[in-house]
Amino acid sequence: MKTVSVRITIGEDRQLTIALPDDVAPGPADVVVIVNPVQSVDLAAHGWTQAEAADTRARLKSFDADWEAPGMDAYDAL
Repeated sequence: MKTVSVRITIGEDRQLTIALPDDVAPGPADVVVIVNPVQSVDLAAHGWTQAEAADTRARLKSFDADWEAPGMDAYDAL
């Protein structure tokens, strides 16, 4: 099983096409689609400046590889 995560904007026609990575083999497969609306956080309302938000985003970027590693999606359910 392979987990692929993509972020898209759903258009008015409610149609979407997702390009799969090259390492997904052609042939029969079960596909599960979970629609999880993206919620934004108003950081300014919490007292953050744009510079603080950019700095925090840059510092957290180093966690991307670990967070996206196989098996880490189990933590999303917590």
